[in-house]
Amino acid sequence: MAKELSLARLLQQKELSLGKGLYAVVGPEEFLHKSLVARLRRELGSVEVKSGDELDLEGFAQLLGSKTLFSKGPAASVLLKAESFFSKLRGKKQKEKVAALLRRPVGKIVVISITADLKKTDLAKEPYKTLLEAAAAVLKAESLPRDQLAALIRKKFQKAGITPQEGVVEYLLEVFPDLSALKTELEKLLTYAVGKRTLTLSEVKELVSGNPSYTVFDLQKAYFDRDLKRTLQTFKGLLEGLTAYERNALCLQLEGLLLATANRLLVAKERTQKGRKLKSFARELGLYYPFQVAQFEGWLQRWELSDLVKVLQALHRFDLAVKTRFLPAEEEMKKFFAATLA
Repeated sequence: MAKELSLARLLQQKELSLGKGLYAVVGPEEFLHKSLVARLRRELGSVEVKSGDELDLEGFAQLLGSKTLFSKGPAASVLLKAESFFSKLRGKKQKEKVAALLRRPVGKIVVISITADLKKTDLAKEPYKTLLEAAAAVLKAESLPRDQLAALIRKKFQKAGITPQEGVVEYLLEVFPDLSALKTELEKLLTYAVGKRTLTLSEVKELVSGNPSYTVFDLQKAYFDRDLKRTLQTFKGLLEGLTAYERNALCLQLEGLLLATANRLLVAKERTQKGRKLKSFARELGLYYPFQVAQFEGWLQRWELSDLVKVLQALHRFDLAVKTRFLPAEEEMKKFFAATLA
Protein backbone atom coordinates (compact mmCIF):
# COMPACT_ATOMS: atom_id res chain seq x y z
CA MET A 1 0.00 0.00 0.00
CA ALA A 2 1.12 3.57 -0.68
CA LYS A 3 2.43 5.79 2.11
CA GLU A 4 -0.22 7.15 4.48
CA LEU A 5 -0.49 10.84 5.35
CA SER A 6 -2.82 12.74 7.65
CA LEU A 7 -5.10 14.92 5.52
CA ALA A 8 -5.70 17.26 8.47
CA ARG A 9 -1.96 17.94 8.76
CA LEU A 10 -1.59 18.31 5.00
CA LEU A 11 -4.31 20.97 4.95
CA GLN A 12 -2.48 22.92 7.66
CA GLN A 13 0.47 23.50 5.32
CA LYS A 14 0.72 26.75 3.37
CA GLU A 15 0.76 24.81 0.09
CA LEU A 16 -0.46 21.30 -0.64
CA SER A 17 2.47 20.62 -2.99
CA LEU A 18 0.77 17.59 -4.55
CA GLY A 19 2.41 16.39 -7.75
CA LYS A 20 0.61 14.78 -10.67
CA GLY A 21 -0.68 11.36 -9.76
CA LEU A 22 -3.42 9.33 -8.16
CA TYR A 23 -4.39 10.05 -4.52
CA ALA A 24 -6.78 8.07 -2.34
CA VAL A 25 -8.58 9.94 0.45
CA VAL A 26 -10.01 7.52 3.01
CA GLY A 27 -11.96 8.38 6.16
CA PRO A 28 -15.37 9.38 7.51
CA GLU A 29 -14.67 13.08 8.19
CA GLU A 30 -16.49 14.66 5.21
CA PHE A 31 -15.40 18.16 6.21
CA LEU A 32 -11.78 17.24 5.46
CA HIS A 33 -12.72 15.81 2.07
CA LYS A 34 -14.53 19.05 1.15
CA SER A 35 -11.67 21.15 2.52
CA LEU A 36 -9.24 19.37 0.21
CA VAL A 37 -11.44 20.18 -2.80
CA ALA A 38 -11.59 23.84 -1.72
CA ARG A 39 -7.80 24.01 -1.37
CA LEU A 40 -7.26 22.42 -4.78
CA ARG A 41 -9.60 24.96 -6.35
CA ARG A 42 -7.83 27.81 -4.61
CA GLU A 43 -4.35 26.65 -5.62
CA LEU A 44 -5.04 25.20 -9.08
CA GLY A 45 -8.18 26.98 -10.26
CA SER A 46 -9.43 24.35 -12.70
CA VAL A 47 -10.77 21.37 -10.74
CA GLU A 48 -13.32 18.83 -11.99
CA VAL A 49 -15.52 17.35 -9.24
CA LYS A 50 -17.79 14.34 -9.74
CA SER A 51 -19.83 12.18 -7.39
CA GLY A 52 -19.80 8.40 -7.41
CA ASP A 53 -23.60 8.45 -7.56
CA GLU A 54 -23.61 9.98 -11.04
CA LEU A 55 -20.69 8.15 -12.66
CA ASP A 56 -20.62 5.08 -14.92
CA LEU A 57 -17.60 3.18 -16.27
CA GLU A 58 -17.18 5.52 -19.23
CA GLY A 59 -17.38 8.57 -17.00
CA PHE A 60 -14.81 7.08 -14.63
CA ALA A 61 -12.41 6.48 -17.51
CA GLN A 62 -12.88 10.09 -18.67
CA LEU A 63 -12.26 11.39 -15.13
CA LEU A 64 -8.90 9.59 -15.06
CA GLY A 65 -8.04 10.80 -18.56
CA SER A 66 -4.59 12.30 -18.86
CA LYS A 67 -4.10 16.00 -19.36
CA THR A 68 -1.96 16.52 -22.46
CA LEU A 69 -0.23 19.46 -24.13
CA PHE A 70 -3.12 19.66 -26.57
CA SER A 71 -5.96 19.37 -24.05
CA LYS A 72 -7.53 22.09 -21.98
CA GLY A 73 -8.74 19.72 -19.31
CA PRO A 74 -8.78 20.42 -15.57
CA ALA A 75 -5.56 20.53 -13.55
CA ALA A 76 -7.18 18.11 -11.08
CA SER A 77 -10.12 15.73 -11.00
CA VAL A 78 -11.91 14.61 -7.83
CA LEU A 79 -14.33 11.73 -7.38
CA LEU A 80 -16.32 12.17 -4.17
CA LYS A 81 -18.04 9.19 -2.55
CA ALA A 82 -16.18 6.78 -4.82
CA GLU A 83 -17.65 3.91 -2.81
CA SER A 84 -21.02 4.67 -4.47
CA PHE A 85 -19.44 4.12 -7.89
CA PHE A 86 -17.53 1.00 -6.81
CA SER A 87 -20.72 -0.51 -5.38
CA LYS A 88 -22.33 -0.31 -8.84
CA LEU A 89 -19.68 -2.56 -10.40
CA ARG A 90 -21.09 -5.94 -11.33
CA GLY A 91 -18.97 -9.01 -11.68
CA LYS A 92 -15.26 -9.67 -11.79
CA LYS A 93 -14.87 -8.25 -15.28
CA GLN A 94 -16.03 -4.72 -14.41
CA LYS A 95 -13.89 -4.62 -11.26
CA GLU A 96 -10.82 -5.75 -13.21
CA LYS A 97 -11.46 -3.05 -15.82
CA VAL A 98 -11.59 -0.36 -13.12
CA ALA A 99 -8.44 -1.79 -11.50
CA ALA A 100 -6.67 -1.62 -14.87
CA LEU A 101 -7.73 2.02 -15.29
CA LEU A 102 -6.37 2.83 -11.83
CA ARG A 103 -2.97 1.37 -12.71
CA ARG A 104 -2.53 3.69 -15.69
CA PRO A 105 -0.35 6.77 -15.18
CA VAL A 106 -2.25 10.06 -15.07
CA GLY A 107 -1.12 13.47 -16.28
CA LYS A 108 -2.85 15.48 -13.58
CA ILE A 109 -3.88 15.24 -9.92
CA VAL A 110 -6.65 12.67 -9.51
CA VAL A 111 -8.30 12.30 -6.10
CA ILE A 112 -10.48 9.28 -5.31
CA SER A 113 -12.42 10.08 -2.14
CA ILE A 114 -13.97 7.39 0.08
CA THR A 115 -16.06 8.49 3.08
CA ALA A 116 -17.67 5.16 3.96
CA ASP A 117 -16.35 3.52 7.13
CA LEU A 118 -14.94 0.44 5.40
CA LYS A 119 -13.30 -2.51 7.15
CA LYS A 120 -9.84 -3.79 6.28
CA THR A 121 -11.45 -6.80 4.62
CA ASP A 122 -13.38 -4.47 2.29
CA LEU A 123 -10.26 -2.51 1.40
CA ALA A 124 -8.48 -5.76 0.56
CA LYS A 125 -10.97 -6.43 -2.26
CA GLU A 126 -10.97 -4.98 -5.77
CA PRO A 127 -11.02 -2.23 -6.84
CA TYR A 128 -10.06 -0.80 -3.41
CA LYS A 129 -6.95 -3.00 -3.28
CA THR A 130 -5.56 -1.63 -6.54
CA LEU A 131 -6.52 1.94 -5.64
CA LEU A 132 -4.49 1.81 -2.40
CA GLU A 133 -1.55 0.15 -4.16
CA ALA A 134 -1.49 2.47 -7.19
CA ALA A 135 -1.99 5.72 -5.26
CA ALA A 136 0.95 8.08 -4.83
CA ALA A 137 -0.32 8.55 -1.27
CA VAL A 138 -3.26 7.56 0.90
CA LEU A 139 -4.62 10.60 2.74
CA LYS A 140 -6.37 9.66 5.98
CA ALA A 141 -9.46 11.80 6.67
CA GLU A 142 -10.07 10.75 10.24
CA SER A 143 -11.83 12.72 12.96
CA LEU A 144 -9.53 15.03 14.88
CA PRO A 145 -8.78 14.28 18.54
CA ARG A 146 -10.92 16.27 20.97
CA ASP A 147 -7.98 18.23 22.39
CA GLN A 148 -6.87 19.23 18.89
CA LEU A 149 -10.39 20.39 18.02
CA ALA A 150 -10.52 22.41 21.24
CA ALA A 151 -7.23 24.08 20.32
CA LEU A 152 -8.57 24.97 16.86
CA ILE A 153 -11.72 26.53 18.34
CA ARG A 154 -9.70 28.63 20.80
CA LYS A 155 -7.43 29.74 17.97
CA LYS A 156 -10.46 30.89 15.94
CA PHE A 157 -11.76 32.94 18.87
CA GLN A 158 -8.30 34.34 19.56
CA LYS A 159 -7.87 35.44 15.94
CA ALA A 160 -11.18 37.31 16.18
CA GLY A 161 -10.08 39.01 19.42
CA ILE A 162 -12.70 37.19 21.51
CA THR A 163 -12.18 35.41 24.82
CA PRO A 164 -14.68 32.57 25.31
CA GLN A 165 -15.90 32.09 28.87
CA GLU A 166 -14.90 28.90 30.65
CA GLY A 167 -17.04 26.03 29.41
CA VAL A 168 -17.83 27.50 25.96
CA VAL A 169 -15.36 25.36 24.01
CA GLU A 170 -16.33 22.19 25.87
CA TYR A 171 -20.03 22.92 25.29
CA LEU A 172 -19.51 23.37 21.53
CA LEU A 173 -17.59 20.10 21.28
CA GLU A 174 -20.35 18.31 23.17
CA VAL A 175 -23.21 19.71 21.07
CA PHE A 176 -21.47 19.57 17.68
CA PRO A 177 -19.24 16.48 17.45
CA ASP A 178 -19.46 16.69 13.64
CA LEU A 179 -16.67 18.92 12.32
CA SER A 180 -18.73 20.38 9.47
CA ALA A 181 -21.59 21.41 11.79
CA LEU A 182 -19.07 22.76 14.31
CA LYS A 183 -17.48 24.96 11.62
CA THR A 184 -20.89 26.36 10.62
CA GLU A 185 -21.84 27.20 14.20
CA LEU A 186 -18.45 28.79 14.86
CA GLU A 187 -18.89 31.07 11.85
CA LYS A 188 -22.30 32.11 13.16
CA LEU A 189 -20.96 32.77 16.65
CA LEU A 190 -18.06 34.85 15.28
CA THR A 191 -20.54 36.92 13.25
CA TYR A 192 -22.67 37.49 16.34
CA ALA A 193 -19.68 38.35 18.52
CA VAL A 194 -18.15 41.00 16.24
CA GLY A 195 -17.13 43.92 18.44
CA LYS A 196 -17.37 41.86 21.65
CA ARG A 197 -14.33 40.97 23.73
CA THR A 198 -15.90 38.05 25.57
CA LEU A 199 -18.52 35.41 24.79
CA THR A 200 -20.36 33.85 27.72
CA LEU A 201 -21.59 30.29 28.00
CA SER A 202 -25.19 31.49 28.46
CA GLU A 203 -24.97 33.50 25.20
CA VAL A 204 -23.67 30.48 23.32
CA LYS A 205 -26.37 28.18 24.72
CA GLU A 206 -29.04 30.70 23.78
CA LEU A 207 -27.71 31.13 20.25
CA VAL A 208 -27.18 27.49 19.32
CA SER A 209 -30.30 26.06 20.98
CA GLY A 210 -33.97 26.85 20.49
CA ASN A 211 -35.78 26.39 17.18
CA PRO A 212 -33.49 24.13 15.11
CA SER A 213 -34.99 25.45 11.85
CA TYR A 214 -34.02 29.09 12.42
CA THR A 215 -31.32 31.11 14.18
CA VAL A 216 -30.86 34.83 14.73
CA PHE A 217 -28.17 34.66 12.02
CA ASP A 218 -30.74 33.42 9.51
CA LEU A 219 -32.80 36.52 10.28
CA GLN A 220 -29.74 38.77 10.10
CA LYS A 221 -28.94 37.41 6.64
CA ALA A 222 -32.53 37.59 5.41
CA TYR A 223 -32.83 41.19 6.61
CA PHE A 224 -29.60 42.51 5.13
CA ASP A 225 -30.29 40.56 1.94
CA ARG A 226 -33.34 42.89 1.85
CA ASP A 227 -35.80 40.01 1.64
CA LEU A 228 -38.92 41.04 3.59
CA LYS A 229 -40.82 37.78 3.03
CA ARG A 230 -37.92 35.62 4.26
CA THR A 231 -37.29 38.01 7.17
CA LEU A 232 -40.88 37.77 8.41
CA GLN A 233 -40.93 33.99 7.90
CA THR A 234 -37.70 33.58 9.88
CA PHE A 235 -38.96 35.92 12.59
CA LYS A 236 -42.15 33.89 12.93
CA GLY A 237 -40.12 30.67 13.15
CA LEU A 238 -37.86 32.08 15.85
CA LEU A 239 -40.86 33.03 17.99
CA GLU A 240 -42.54 29.63 17.84
CA GLY A 241 -42.82 27.93 21.22
CA LEU A 242 -41.49 30.91 23.20
CA THR A 243 -43.17 32.51 26.22
CA ALA A 244 -44.12 36.20 26.16
CA TYR A 245 -41.00 37.02 28.20
CA GLU A 246 -38.77 35.01 25.86
CA ARG A 247 -40.32 36.68 22.80
CA ASN A 248 -39.58 40.11 24.23
CA ALA A 249 -35.99 39.11 25.07
CA LEU A 250 -35.50 37.72 21.55
CA CYS A 251 -36.66 40.98 19.98
CA LEU A 252 -34.18 42.95 22.07
CA GLN A 253 -31.44 40.50 21.11
CA LEU A 254 -32.31 40.99 17.44
CA GLU A 255 -32.27 44.75 17.91
CA GLY A 256 -28.70 44.56 19.20
CA LEU A 257 -27.55 42.31 16.36
CA LEU A 258 -29.17 44.43 13.63
CA LEU A 259 -27.90 47.65 15.21
CA ALA A 260 -24.31 46.41 15.37
CA THR A 261 -24.46 45.13 11.79
CA ALA A 262 -26.03 48.34 10.43
CA ASN A 263 -23.41 50.48 12.20
CA ARG A 264 -20.57 48.48 10.68
CA LEU A 265 -22.18 48.61 7.24
CA LEU A 266 -22.54 52.37 7.55
CA VAL A 267 -18.84 52.78 8.33
CA ALA A 268 -17.91 50.40 5.49
CA LYS A 269 -20.19 52.19 3.04
CA GLU A 270 -18.69 55.60 3.83
CA ARG A 271 -15.15 54.30 3.38
CA THR A 272 -15.81 52.33 0.19
CA GLN A 273 -17.51 55.35 -1.37
CA LYS A 274 -14.23 57.19 -0.82
CA GLY A 275 -12.41 54.54 -2.83
CA ARG A 276 -11.15 52.23 -0.10
CA LYS A 277 -11.42 48.45 -0.46
CA LEU A 278 -13.30 46.61 2.28
CA LYS A 279 -10.45 44.12 2.67
CA SER A 280 -8.07 46.94 3.61
CA PHE A 281 -10.00 47.77 6.80
CA ALA A 282 -12.06 44.62 7.37
CA ARG A 283 -10.26 43.73 10.60
CA GLU A 284 -11.16 47.13 12.08
CA LEU A 285 -14.81 46.12 11.70
CA GLY A 286 -14.22 42.74 13.27
CA LEU A 287 -14.26 40.88 9.94
CA TYR A 288 -11.41 38.43 10.40
CA TYR A 289 -12.45 35.68 8.00
CA PRO A 290 -13.05 35.60 4.21
CA PHE A 291 -16.66 34.42 4.60
CA GLN A 292 -17.43 37.50 6.74
CA VAL A 293 -15.84 39.86 4.20
CA ALA A 294 -17.67 38.23 1.28
CA GLN A 295 -21.00 38.49 3.10
CA PHE A 296 -20.41 42.17 3.90
CA GLU A 297 -19.45 42.95 0.31
CA GLY A 298 -22.78 41.49 -0.82
CA TRP A 299 -24.70 43.57 1.69
CA LEU A 300 -22.85 46.75 0.76
CA GLN A 301 -24.09 46.37 -2.81
CA ARG A 302 -27.69 46.12 -1.58
CA TRP A 303 -27.74 49.10 0.82
CA GLU A 304 -27.32 52.80 0.08
CA LEU A 305 -25.89 55.09 2.73
CA SER A 306 -29.22 56.88 3.21
CA ASP A 307 -31.01 53.54 3.70
CA LEU A 308 -28.60 52.51 6.45
CA VAL A 309 -29.17 55.84 8.23
CA LYS A 310 -32.93 55.13 8.09
CA VAL A 311 -32.35 51.68 9.59
CA LEU A 312 -30.48 53.18 12.54
CA GLN A 313 -33.20 55.78 13.06
CA ALA A 314 -35.91 53.10 12.91
CA LEU A 315 -34.05 50.95 15.45
CA HIS A 316 -33.85 53.97 17.75
CA ARG A 317 -37.62 54.42 17.46
CA PHE A 318 -38.12 50.71 18.17
CA ASP A 319 -36.00 51.01 21.31
CA LEU A 320 -37.97 53.99 22.59
CA ALA A 321 -41.32 52.35 21.83
CA VAL A 322 -40.45 49.17 23.71
CA LYS A 323 -38.46 50.58 26.64
CA THR A 324 -40.24 53.85 27.39
CA ARG A 325 -43.74 53.41 25.99
CA PHE A 326 -43.86 49.67 26.83
CA LEU A 327 -45.35 48.70 23.46
CA PRO A 328 -45.25 44.99 22.43
CA ALA A 329 -41.73 44.26 21.12
CA GLU A 330 -42.98 41.64 18.67
CA GLU A 331 -45.38 44.02 16.90
CA GLU A 332 -42.87 46.88 16.91
CA MET A 333 -40.25 44.62 15.34
CA LYS A 334 -42.66 43.69 12.54
CA LYS A 335 -43.31 47.40 11.95
CA PHE A 336 -39.57 47.97 11.80
CA PHE A 337 -39.14 45.25 9.16
CA ALA A 338 -41.99 46.64 7.06
CA ALA A 339 -40.78 50.23 7.30
CA THR A 340 -37.19 49.51 6.31
CA LEU A 341 -37.61 46.69 3.79
CA ALA A 342 -40.85 47.58 1.98
